[in-house]
Amino acid sequence: MKKLLTPEEKKQLKVVSNYLRSYGLREGYVEFEMDYDDENLPTVDSVYWQYVTNFSNSYNVEIPDVLLDIIKKILTGVQEFANLNTDYDGNMNSQRVEFRIDAVNREVSMVHDVYYYDRGDSHEIAYDSQEDIERFDKWMETSLSETEVPSDGILTVPYNGSGDSGYIEGFFEPTNGAIPAEIEDWMYSELETHFGGWEINEGSDGRFIFDFNKSIVYLEHTFNTEENQRDTIWEESFAD
Repeated sequence: MKKLLTPEEKKQLKVVSNYLRSYGLREGYVEFEMDYDDENLPTVDSVYWQYVTNFSNSYNVEIPDVLLDIIKKILTGVQEFANLNTDYDGNMNSQRVEFRIDAVNREVSMVHDVYYYDRGDSHEIAYDSQEDIERFDKWMETSLSETEVPSDGILTVPYNGSGDSGYIEGFFEPTNGAIPAEIEDWMYSELETHFGGWEINEGSDGRFIFDFNKSIVYLEHTFNTEENQRDTIWEESFAD
């Protein structure tokens, strides 16, 4: 890996290491956020340096000016050979580049972090008890009495939740028939009962399947997970 540090900068980094250790820190991080669709690292000119004042892992510890100068040099230097790896499955949520100084092992590095949503565990619930079937039959006599049902007898209702907000689609698929309020309330209640927090953070999604042939509702639910991929773009020792 390409060497970027001069002997004088290595001496300065040793002083910074002692500074961090005086605060009880073994490492110091400085994070630079990126847009989720950025394909290149931030440049020195794109960073709002007036806000880069304290270490990201300890906001009460200020970043020495000499370290900021070294970070700017490294950020410029890695532009020449950095190749961001986005070979992952799922939908990207966010990404960032992070400068790290290891005050114990006396190493510095630049890492690229990608956070993305992936598919987690799936669950299915069948509402097929006698009580469930009787409730479905009652719906067909009342709330669903004028609902259009396709020839296969199946209507579905998708839902989706993430970022502390979730919703159930207001229409049956594939007919686009409106969902009666009574049934919509029941679906929200069942989601909260069985999958409480289904709309929080990375969230989840799924669908309710209404089988008019058997008077049974099925609930198919899949959680989303947030995964992290970390790649070291550059690293160098200043222990010598």
